Amino acid sequence: MNSSRQFVCITAALLAGALLPLAFSPYDLPFMAMLSLILFLQILRPLAPSKSALAGYAFGWGYFGHGVYWVYFSIHHFAHAPLWLAVIIMLGMVAILALYTALFAYLMNRFFKQNAVIRYVLVMPSLWVGLEVLRGVLFTGFPWISLGFSQIDTALSGWAPIFGVLGVSWFVVLSVGAVLLFLTATVKKHKVMAVSILSISWLSGFMLDKVEWTRPMGSPIKVALVQGNIPQEIKWQRSFYQKNLDIYFQMTRQQQDVDLIVWPETAIPAFFHHVKDSFIPKVKSEAERQNSDIVLGLPVMPEGDSLYFNGLYSVRYPERFYFKRHLVPLGEYMPLKPFSTVILNFLQIPMSDFSAGEKEQVLLQGAGYPFASSICYEDVFQQTSLEGLPQAAYLVNVSNDTWFGETIAPYQHLQMARMRALESGRYLLRSTNTGLTAIVDPAGQIIGQAPMFKRVTLNGEIVPLQGATPFVKGGWWLILAIAFSMIAFGFFKRDGKT
Repeated sequence: MNSSRQFVCITAALLAGALLPLAFSPYDLPFMAMLSLILFLQILRPLAPSKSALAGYAFGWGYFGHGVYWVYFSIHHFAHAPLWLAVIIMLGMVAILALYTALFAYLMNRFFKQNAVIRYVLVMPSLWVGLEVLRGVLFTGFPWISLGFSQIDTALSGWAPIFGVLGVSWFVVLSVGAVLLFLTATVKKHKVMAVSILSISWLSGFMLDKVEWTRPMGSPIKVALVQGNIPQEIKWQRSFYQKNLDIYFQMTRQQQDVDLIVWPETAIPAFFHHVKDSFIPKVKSEAERQNSDIVLGLPVMPEGDSLYFNGLYSVRYPERFYFKRHLVPLGEYMPLKPFSTVILNFLQIPMSDFSAGEKEQVLLQGAGYPFASSICYEDVFQQTSLEGLPQAAYLVNVSNDTWFGETIAPYQHLQMARMRALESGRYLLRSTNTGLTAIVDPAGQIIGQAPMFKRVTLNGEIVPLQGATPFVKGGWWLILAIAFSMIAFGFFKRDGKT
Protein backbone atom coordinates (compact mmCIF):
# COMPACT_ATOMS: atom_id res chain seq x y z
CA MET A 1 0.00 0.00 0.00
CA ASN A 2 1.46 3.37 -0.98
CA SER A 3 1.73 6.18 1.55
CA SER A 4 -1.14 8.26 0.14
CA ARG A 5 -3.59 5.34 0.28
CA GLN A 6 -2.44 4.47 3.80
CA PHE A 7 -3.05 8.08 4.85
CA VAL A 8 -6.57 7.92 3.41
CA CYS A 9 -7.29 4.66 5.28
CA ILE A 10 -6.02 5.98 8.60
CA THR A 11 -7.92 9.25 8.20
CA ALA A 12 -11.10 7.40 7.27
CA ALA A 13 -10.69 5.10 10.30
CA LEU A 14 -10.15 8.11 12.55
CA LEU A 15 -13.34 9.73 11.28
CA ALA A 16 -15.29 6.47 11.58
CA GLY A 17 -14.19 6.23 15.22
CA ALA A 18 -15.18 9.84 15.87
CA LEU A 19 -18.71 8.98 14.74
CA LEU A 20 -19.14 6.30 17.40
CA PRO A 21 -19.65 8.60 20.45
CA LEU A 22 -22.60 10.14 18.59
CA ALA A 23 -24.46 6.93 19.50
CA PHE A 24 -24.28 7.89 23.19
CA SER A 25 -25.85 10.72 25.15
CA PRO A 26 -26.18 13.64 24.78
CA TYR A 27 -26.31 13.06 21.01
CA ASP A 28 -28.55 10.00 21.38
CA LEU A 29 -28.13 8.62 17.87
CA PRO A 30 -27.84 4.89 18.62
CA PHE A 31 -27.77 3.90 14.93
CA MET A 32 -24.38 5.62 14.70
CA ALA A 33 -22.86 2.69 16.62
CA MET A 34 -23.63 0.33 13.75
CA LEU A 35 -22.77 2.84 11.04
CA SER A 36 -19.41 3.61 12.63
CA LEU A 37 -18.46 -0.05 12.91
CA ILE A 38 -19.67 -0.89 9.40
CA LEU A 39 -17.45 1.85 7.97
CA PHE A 40 -14.55 0.70 10.11
CA LEU A 41 -14.84 -2.94 9.08
CA GLN A 42 -15.11 -1.99 5.43
CA ILE A 43 -11.90 0.01 5.77
CA LEU A 44 -10.20 -3.01 7.35
CA ARG A 45 -11.23 -5.57 4.71
CA PRO A 46 -8.34 -5.17 2.23
CA LEU A 47 -5.61 -4.36 4.74
CA ALA A 48 -2.71 -6.52 5.85
CA PRO A 49 -2.65 -7.28 9.61
CA SER A 50 0.02 -4.67 10.42
CA LYS A 51 -1.78 -1.98 8.42
CA SER A 52 -5.10 -2.95 9.98
CA ALA A 53 -3.60 -2.43 13.44
CA LEU A 54 -2.70 1.15 12.45
CA ALA A 55 -6.21 1.70 11.14
CA GLY A 56 -7.63 0.21 14.36
CA TYR A 57 -5.45 2.51 16.42
CA ALA A 58 -6.69 5.50 14.43
CA PHE A 59 -10.29 4.34 14.95
CA GLY A 60 -9.61 4.18 18.69
CA TRP A 61 -8.24 7.71 18.68
CA GLY A 62 -11.44 8.93 17.06
CA TYR A 63 -13.65 6.85 19.37
CA PHE A 64 -12.03 7.76 22.67
CA GLY A 65 -10.66 11.15 21.64
CA HIS A 66 -14.22 12.30 21.05
CA GLY A 67 -15.78 10.18 23.78
CA VAL A 68 -13.55 11.07 26.74
CA TYR A 69 -12.01 14.41 25.77
CA TRP A 70 -13.65 15.84 28.90
CA VAL A 71 -10.89 14.29 31.04
CA TYR A 72 -8.67 17.26 30.19
CA PHE A 73 -11.43 19.65 31.30
CA SER A 74 -11.76 18.01 34.71
CA ILE A 75 -8.03 17.97 35.34
CA HIS A 76 -7.43 21.52 34.14
CA HIS A 77 -10.45 23.40 35.49
CA PHE A 78 -11.02 21.62 38.79
CA ALA A 79 -7.72 19.96 39.66
CA HIS A 80 -5.94 23.18 38.61
CA ALA A 81 -3.34 21.37 36.54
CA PRO A 82 -1.60 23.41 33.85
CA LEU A 83 -3.36 23.10 30.52
CA TRP A 84 -0.38 21.36 28.96
CA LEU A 85 -0.33 18.69 31.68
CA ALA A 86 -4.09 18.14 31.48
CA VAL A 87 -3.89 17.68 27.71
CA ILE A 88 -0.94 15.29 28.03
CA ILE A 89 -2.79 13.15 30.60
CA MET A 90 -5.91 13.06 28.41
CA LEU A 91 -3.94 12.19 25.27
CA GLY A 92 -2.02 9.51 27.15
CA MET A 93 -5.28 7.99 28.30
CA VAL A 94 -6.68 7.99 24.75
CA ALA A 95 -3.44 6.47 23.45
CA ILE A 96 -3.80 3.56 25.87
CA LEU A 97 -7.52 3.02 25.20
CA ALA A 98 -6.94 3.01 21.44
CA LEU A 99 -4.71 -0.04 21.84
CA TYR A 100 -7.84 -2.15 22.36
CA THR A 101 -9.28 -1.30 18.97
CA ALA A 102 -5.85 -1.71 17.38
CA LEU A 103 -5.64 -5.23 18.81
CA PHE A 104 -9.18 -5.96 17.63
CA ALA A 105 -8.33 -4.92 14.06
CA TYR A 106 -5.05 -6.84 14.04
CA LEU A 107 -6.58 -10.10 15.29
CA MET A 108 -9.50 -9.84 12.88
CA ASN A 109 -7.22 -9.49 9.86
CA ARG A 110 -4.47 -11.78 11.10
CA PHE A 111 -6.59 -14.84 11.86
CA PHE A 112 -10.13 -14.36 10.56
CA LYS A 113 -9.94 -12.85 7.11
CA GLN A 114 -10.82 -15.78 4.85
CA ASN A 115 -14.21 -17.08 5.96
CA ALA A 116 -16.91 -14.38 6.03
CA VAL A 117 -19.31 -16.33 8.25
CA ILE A 118 -16.60 -17.10 10.79
CA ARG A 119 -15.28 -13.55 10.62
CA TYR A 120 -18.51 -11.58 10.92
CA VAL A 121 -20.91 -13.85 12.79
CA LEU A 122 -18.84 -15.96 15.17
CA VAL A 123 -15.66 -14.08 15.93
CA MET A 124 -16.23 -10.36 15.49
CA PRO A 125 -18.94 -9.86 18.18
CA SER A 126 -17.13 -12.09 20.65
CA LEU A 127 -13.73 -10.54 20.10
CA TRP A 128 -15.12 -7.04 20.54
CA VAL A 129 -16.84 -8.04 23.80
CA GLY A 130 -13.74 -9.86 25.03
CA LEU A 131 -11.71 -6.68 24.61
CA GLU A 132 -14.43 -4.65 26.34
CA VAL A 133 -14.10 -7.05 29.27
CA LEU A 134 -10.33 -6.44 29.35
CA ARG A 135 -10.84 -2.68 29.15
CA GLY A 136 -13.13 -2.94 32.15
CA VAL A 137 -10.57 -4.68 34.37
CA LEU A 138 -6.99 -3.89 33.26
CA PHE A 139 -5.20 -1.01 34.99
CA THR A 140 -8.17 -0.65 37.42
CA GLY A 141 -10.55 -0.71 34.43
CA PHE A 142 -12.34 1.93 32.39
CA PRO A 143 -15.54 0.60 30.77
CA TRP A 144 -16.78 4.13 30.00
CA ILE A 145 -18.93 4.26 26.83
CA SER A 146 -18.81 0.52 26.22
CA LEU A 147 -20.85 -0.10 23.08
CA GLY A 148 -23.92 -1.60 24.75
CA PHE A 149 -24.67 1.55 26.75
CA SER A 150 -25.58 3.33 23.52
CA GLN A 151 -28.56 1.00 22.95
CA ILE A 152 -30.46 1.71 26.17
CA ASP A 153 -33.35 3.15 24.12
CA THR A 154 -33.43 0.56 21.32
CA ALA A 155 -34.93 -2.92 21.03
CA LEU A 156 -31.53 -4.45 21.79
CA SER A 157 -31.85 -3.19 25.37
CA GLY A 158 -34.21 -6.12 25.95
CA TRP A 159 -31.14 -8.35 26.18
CA ALA A 160 -29.67 -6.36 29.11
CA PRO A 161 -31.64 -8.09 31.90
CA ILE A 162 -30.35 -11.41 30.54
CA PHE A 163 -26.71 -10.76 29.59
CA GLY A 164 -25.99 -7.23 30.86
CA VAL A 165 -24.39 -4.41 28.93
CA LEU A 166 -21.75 -6.75 27.49
CA GLY A 167 -24.50 -8.86 25.98
CA VAL A 168 -26.00 -5.77 24.38
CA SER A 169 -22.56 -4.91 22.96
CA TRP A 170 -22.39 -8.44 21.56
CA PHE A 171 -25.72 -8.07 19.76
CA VAL A 172 -24.75 -4.66 18.36
CA VAL A 173 -21.60 -6.10 16.80
CA LEU A 174 -23.48 -9.23 15.71
CA SER A 175 -25.93 -6.95 13.90
CA VAL A 176 -23.03 -5.19 12.21
CA GLY A 177 -21.62 -8.58 11.23
CA ALA A 178 -24.96 -9.61 9.75
CA VAL A 179 -25.08 -6.47 7.62
CA LEU A 180 -21.52 -7.01 6.40
CA LEU A 181 -22.17 -10.69 5.68
CA PHE A 182 -25.21 -9.72 3.62
CA LEU A 183 -23.16 -7.15 1.67
CA THR A 184 -20.19 -9.44 1.00
CA ALA A 185 -21.74 -12.91 0.67
CA THR A 186 -21.91 -14.49 -2.78
CA VAL A 187 -23.98 -17.47 -1.63
CA LYS A 188 -27.73 -17.02 -1.20
CA LYS A 189 -27.92 -19.07 2.00
CA HIS A 190 -25.46 -16.70 3.66
CA LYS A 191 -27.60 -13.72 2.74
CA VAL A 192 -30.60 -15.51 4.22
CA MET A 193 -28.54 -16.26 7.32
CA ALA A 194 -27.61 -12.59 7.64
CA VAL A 195 -31.23 -11.41 7.39
CA SER A 196 -32.34 -14.07 9.88
CA ILE A 197 -29.67 -13.10 12.43
CA LEU A 198 -30.57 -9.43 12.17
CA SER A 199 -34.31 -10.09 12.43
CA ILE A 200 -34.07 -12.53 15.34
CA SER A 201 -31.68 -10.32 17.33
CA TRP A 202 -33.87 -7.24 17.15
CA LEU A 203 -37.31 -8.87 17.32
CA SER A 204 -36.28 -11.01 20.28
CA GLY A 205 -34.88 -7.94 22.02
CA PHE A 206 -38.15 -6.11 21.40
CA MET A 207 -40.16 -8.97 22.90
CA LEU A 208 -37.83 -9.37 25.88
CA ASP A 209 -38.18 -5.66 26.59
CA LYS A 210 -41.81 -6.32 27.56
CA VAL A 211 -40.92 -8.89 30.23
CA GLU A 212 -41.12 -7.83 33.90
CA TRP A 213 -38.37 -9.75 35.66
CA THR A 214 -39.03 -8.50 39.19
CA ARG A 215 -42.09 -7.95 41.37
CA PRO A 216 -43.13 -5.53 44.15
CA MET A 217 -41.84 -6.16 47.66
CA GLY A 218 -43.99 -3.54 49.34
CA SER A 219 -45.87 -0.27 48.99
CA PRO A 220 -44.47 2.67 46.96
CA ILE A 221 -41.84 4.87 48.60
CA LYS A 222 -41.93 8.67 48.33
CA VAL A 223 -38.45 10.00 47.68
CA ALA A 224 -36.66 13.34 47.44
CA LEU A 225 -33.25 13.78 45.82
CA VAL A 226 -31.50 16.96 46.94
CA GLN A 227 -29.35 18.73 44.33
CA GLY A 228 -27.51 21.52 46.14
CA ASN A 229 -25.63 22.85 43.09
CA ILE A 230 -22.53 23.76 45.10
CA PRO A 231 -19.75 24.97 42.75
CA GLN A 232 -16.69 22.73 42.94
CA GLU A 233 -14.45 25.80 43.23
CA ILE A 234 -15.86 26.67 46.66
CA LYS A 235 -17.22 23.38 47.95
CA TRP A 236 -14.14 22.54 50.02
CA GLN A 237 -13.34 26.08 51.14
CA ARG A 238 -13.47 26.52 54.90
CA SER A 239 -15.25 29.86 54.52
CA PHE A 240 -18.13 28.16 52.65
CA TYR A 241 -18.39 25.15 54.95
CA GLN A 242 -21.34 26.32 57.07
CA LYS A 243 -23.17 27.73 54.05
CA ASN A 244 -22.84 24.33 52.37
CA LEU A 245 -24.39 22.54 55.34
CA ASP A 246 -27.17 25.12 55.63
CA ILE A 247 -28.16 24.71 51.98
CA TYR A 248 -28.68 20.96 52.27
CA PHE A 249 -30.33 21.16 55.67
CA GLN A 250 -32.82 23.85 54.63
CA MET A 251 -33.69 22.02 51.40
CA THR A 252 -34.30 18.91 53.49
CA ARG A 253 -36.52 20.74 55.99
CA GLN A 254 -38.76 21.85 53.13
CA GLN A 255 -39.73 18.25 52.42
CA GLN A 256 -43.00 16.94 53.80
CA ASP A 257 -44.51 13.46 53.73
CA VAL A 258 -41.37 11.91 52.21
CA ASP A 259 -40.07 8.46 53.13
CA LEU A 260 -36.51 8.84 51.88
CA ILE A 261 -34.25 11.84 51.22
CA VAL A 262 -30.91 11.39 49.44
CA TRP A 263 -28.03 13.88 49.38
CA PRO A 264 -25.23 13.55 46.82
CA GLU A 265 -21.61 12.39 47.08
CA THR A 266 -19.57 14.24 49.76
CA ALA A 267 -22.51 16.58 50.34
CA ILE A 268 -20.89 17.19 53.73
CA PRO A 269 -17.33 18.41 52.99
CA ALA A 270 -15.94 17.19 56.32
CA PHE A 271 -14.99 13.89 57.93
CA PHE A 272 -17.73 12.06 59.79
CA HIS A 273 -15.93 12.34 63.12
CA HIS A 274 -15.84 16.15 62.74
CA VAL A 275 -19.65 16.38 62.42
CA LYS A 276 -20.64 13.30 64.42
CA ASP A 277 -21.53 15.27 67.56
CA SER A 278 -22.65 18.51 65.91
CA PHE A 279 -24.31 18.42 62.51
CA ILE A 280 -25.24 14.72 62.25
CA PRO A 281 -27.50 14.81 65.38
CA LYS A 282 -29.25 17.82 63.86
CA VAL A 283 -29.90 15.93 60.61
CA LYS A 284 -31.00 12.83 62.53
CA SER A 285 -33.42 14.89 64.60
CA GLU A 286 -34.91 16.31 61.39
CA ALA A 287 -35.26 12.80 59.95
CA GLU A 288 -37.08 11.65 63.08
CA ARG A 289 -39.32 14.72 63.04
CA GLN A 290 -40.36 13.96 59.45
CA ASN A 291 -40.42 10.19 60.08
CA SER A 292 -38.15 9.76 57.05
CA ASP A 293 -34.70 8.40 56.34
CA ILE A 294 -31.87 10.65 55.15
CA VAL A 295 -28.98 9.15 53.22
CA LEU A 296 -25.97 11.37 52.58
CA GLY A 297 -22.42 11.27 51.27
CA LEU A 298 -19.37 12.32 53.26
CA PRO A 299 -15.73 11.27 53.80
CA VAL A 300 -15.10 8.90 56.69
CA MET A 301 -11.93 8.27 58.68
CA PRO A 302 -12.55 5.41 61.14
CA GLU A 303 -11.42 6.09 64.70
CA GLY A 304 -7.77 5.25 65.29
CA ASP A 305 -7.10 4.81 61.56
CA SER A 306 -5.04 6.94 59.17
CA LEU A 307 -7.00 5.71 56.15
CA TYR A 308 -10.08 7.52 54.94
CA PHE A 309 -12.96 6.53 52.68
CA ASN A 310 -15.56 8.04 50.38
CA GLY A 311 -18.69 7.10 52.29
CA LEU A 312 -22.46 6.92 52.19
CA TYR A 313 -24.40 7.08 55.45
CA SER A 314 -28.04 6.55 56.48
CA VAL A 315 -28.38 8.82 59.52
CA ARG A 316 -30.98 6.82 61.47
CA TYR A 317 -28.77 3.72 61.49
CA PRO A 318 -25.85 4.45 63.86
CA GLU A 319 -22.45 4.48 62.18
CA ARG A 320 -23.25 2.00 59.42
CA PHE A 321 -21.54 3.11 56.22
CA TYR A 322 -21.03 2.13 52.63
CA PHE A 323 -17.43 2.76 51.54
CA LYS A 324 -16.71 3.31 47.86
CA ARG A 325 -14.85 0.33 46.40
CA HIS A 326 -13.83 1.45 42.92
CA LEU A 327 -11.83 4.67 43.13
CA VAL A 328 -10.97 7.13 40.35
CA PRO A 329 -7.23 7.07 39.50
CA LEU A 330 -5.60 10.51 39.98
CA GLY A 331 -8.92 11.84 41.30
CA GLU A 332 -9.39 9.77 44.46
CA TYR A 333 -6.15 7.87 44.77
CA MET A 334 -2.65 7.96 43.35
CA PRO A 335 -1.70 4.79 41.40
CA LEU A 336 1.91 3.68 40.94
CA LYS A 337 3.26 5.40 44.02
CA PRO A 338 5.74 6.99 44.54
CA PHE A 339 5.98 7.91 40.84
CA SER A 340 2.48 9.42 40.77
CA THR A 341 3.41 11.91 43.49
CA VAL A 342 5.12 13.92 40.76
CA ILE A 343 1.72 14.43 39.12
CA LEU A 344 0.08 15.02 42.49
CA ASN A 345 2.37 17.99 43.06
CA PHE A 346 0.76 19.68 40.05
CA LEU A 347 -2.80 18.89 41.07
CA GLN A 348 -4.89 20.52 43.79
CA ILE A 349 -7.56 17.92 44.43
CA PRO A 350 -9.18 17.83 47.87
CA MET A 351 -9.35 14.33 49.35
CA SER A 352 -7.20 12.83 46.58
CA ASP A 353 -5.92 9.76 48.42
CA PHE A 354 -8.95 7.75 49.50
CA SER A 355 -8.76 4.07 50.35
CA ALA A 356 -11.06 1.50 48.74
CA GLY A 357 -13.82 -0.14 50.74
CA GLU A 358 -14.20 -3.88 51.13
CA LYS A 359 -15.86 -5.78 48.29
CA GLU A 360 -18.57 -7.25 50.54
CA GLN A 361 -20.36 -4.73 52.75
CA VAL A 362 -23.60 -4.79 54.72
CA LEU A 363 -26.41 -3.12 52.77
CA LEU A 364 -27.61 0.24 54.02
CA GLN A 365 -31.29 0.73 54.87
CA GLY A 366 -33.65 3.43 53.70
CA ALA A 367 -37.43 3.75 54.08
CA GLY A 368 -37.54 0.28 55.63
CA TYR A 369 -35.73 -1.56 52.83
CA PRO A 370 -32.12 -2.48 52.04
CA PHE A 371 -30.62 -0.81 48.99
CA ALA A 372 -27.50 -1.37 46.87
CA SER A 373 -25.10 1.58 46.97
CA SER A 374 -22.65 3.01 44.48
CA ILE A 375 -20.69 6.24 44.52
CA CYS A 376 -19.77 8.28 41.45
CA TYR A 377 -18.42 6.26 38.54
CA GLU A 378 -18.77 2.93 40.32
CA ASP A 379 -22.05 2.63 38.46
CA VAL A 380 -20.26 2.20 35.11
CA PHE A 381 -18.74 -1.09 36.33
CA GLN A 382 -20.98 -4.08 35.71
CA GLN A 383 -19.52 -6.29 38.43
CA THR A 384 -19.51 -3.59 41.11
CA SER A 385 -23.18 -2.97 40.45
CA LEU A 386 -24.05 -6.63 41.05
CA GLU A 387 -23.02 -6.44 44.70
CA GLY A 388 -26.02 -6.43 47.00
CA LEU A 389 -28.39 -8.08 44.54
CA PRO A 390 -30.92 -9.60 44.70
CA GLN A 391 -31.28 -8.68 48.39
CA ALA A 392 -31.51 -4.94 47.63
CA ALA A 393 -34.98 -3.51 46.97
CA TYR A 394 -33.66 -0.60 44.90
CA LEU A 395 -30.40 1.10 43.86
CA VAL A 396 -28.88 4.35 45.11
CA ASN A 397 -26.07 6.14 43.28
CA VAL A 398 -24.64 9.40 44.59
CA SER A 399 -22.24 11.42 42.50
CA ASN A 400 -20.51 14.76 42.14
CA ASP A 401 -20.53 15.28 38.39
CA THR A 402 -19.44 18.87 38.95
CA TRP A 403 -16.04 17.64 37.77
CA PHE A 404 -17.40 17.25 34.25
CA GLY A 405 -18.60 20.83 33.85
CA GLU A 406 -20.75 21.52 30.79
CA THR A 407 -19.24 18.68 28.74
CA ILE A 408 -20.85 15.52 27.36
CA ALA A 409 -19.70 13.47 30.36
CA PRO A 410 -22.69 14.00 32.74
CA TYR A 411 -25.06 12.81 30.03
CA GLN A 412 -22.90 9.77 29.26
CA HIS A 413 -22.75 8.98 32.98
CA LEU A 414 -26.53 9.08 33.42
CA GLN A 415 -26.99 6.85 30.38
CA MET A 416 -24.65 4.26 31.86
CA ALA A 417 -26.40 4.48 35.24
CA ARG A 418 -29.70 3.74 33.50
CA MET A 419 -28.25 0.45 32.25
CA ARG A 420 -27.66 -0.64 35.85
CA ALA A 421 -31.38 -0.23 36.61
CA LEU A 422 -32.32 -2.23 33.52
CA GLU A 423 -29.85 -5.04 34.24
CA SER A 424 -31.00 -5.43 37.84
CA GLY A 425 -34.74 -4.88 37.36
CA ARG A 426 -34.67 -2.23 40.10
CA TYR A 427 -35.52 1.44 40.48
CA LEU A 428 -32.46 3.68 40.66
CA LEU A 429 -32.18 6.87 42.72
CA ARG A 430 -29.33 8.99 41.41
CA SER A 431 -28.50 12.08 43.48
CA THR A 432 -25.82 14.45 42.19
CA ASN A 433 -24.46 17.78 43.29
CA THR A 434 -25.05 19.74 40.07
CA GLY A 435 -26.89 17.24 37.80
CA LEU A 436 -28.00 15.06 36.29
CA THR A 437 -30.07 13.98 39.30
CA ALA A 438 -32.65 11.41 38.19
CA ILE A 439 -35.12 8.68 39.12
CA VAL A 440 -34.91 5.68 36.78
CA ASP A 441 -37.42 2.84 36.53
CA PRO A 442 -36.59 -0.90 36.17
CA ALA A 443 -36.84 -0.60 32.39
CA GLY A 444 -33.99 1.92 32.41
CA GLN A 445 -36.30 4.82 31.57
CA ILE A 446 -36.05 8.19 33.30
CA ILE A 447 -39.24 9.02 35.19
CA GLY A 448 -37.91 12.18 36.81
CA GLN A 449 -34.87 14.36 36.14
CA ALA A 450 -33.53 17.60 37.60
CA PRO A 451 -31.93 20.19 35.31
CA MET A 452 -28.20 20.80 35.26
CA PHE A 453 -26.71 23.52 37.47
CA LYS A 454 -29.93 24.28 39.36
CA ARG A 455 -30.53 24.14 43.10
CA VAL A 456 -33.56 21.89 43.21
CA THR A 457 -35.11 18.89 44.94
CA LEU A 458 -36.40 16.12 42.69
CA ASN A 459 -39.45 14.41 44.16
CA GLY A 460 -40.92 11.14 42.99
CA GLU A 461 -42.07 7.69 43.91
CA ILE A 462 -40.50 4.26 43.54
CA VAL A 463 -41.57 0.71 44.30
CA PRO A 464 -39.30 -1.61 46.31
CA LEU A 465 -38.78 -4.75 44.23
CA GLN A 466 -37.72 -8.34 44.78
CA GLY A 467 -36.58 -11.16 42.55
CA ALA A 468 -33.65 -11.44 40.21
CA THR A 469 -33.16 -10.94 36.50
CA PRO A 470 -31.28 -13.66 34.58
CA PHE A 471 -28.34 -11.26 34.50
CA VAL A 472 -28.20 -11.08 38.30
CA LYS A 473 -28.47 -14.88 38.50
CA GLY A 474 -25.33 -15.23 36.37
CA GLY A 475 -26.29 -14.31 32.82
CA TRP A 476 -23.18 -12.21 32.49
CA TRP A 477 -21.13 -15.41 32.84
CA LEU A 478 -23.13 -16.96 30.02
CA ILE A 479 -22.30 -14.22 27.52
CA LEU A 480 -18.61 -14.56 28.41
CA ALA A 481 -18.80 -18.32 27.89
CA ILE A 482 -20.52 -17.81 24.53
CA ALA A 483 -17.92 -15.27 23.45
CA PHE A 484 -14.97 -17.45 24.46
CA SER A 485 -16.46 -20.54 22.79
CA MET A 486 -17.14 -18.72 19.54
CA ILE A 487 -13.63 -17.29 19.37
CA ALA A 488 -12.13 -20.71 20.01
CA PHE A 489 -14.40 -22.42 17.48
CA GLY A 490 -13.77 -19.69 14.92
CA PHE A 491 -10.03 -19.97 15.35
CA PHE A 492 -9.99 -23.69 14.57
CA LYS A 493 -12.48 -23.38 11.70
CA ARG A 494 -11.16 -20.12 10.22
CA ASP A 495 -9.70 -21.64 7.05
CA GLY A 496 -12.92 -23.31 5.91
CA LYS A 497 -14.66 -22.34 2.70
CA THR A 498 -17.37 -19.67 2.79
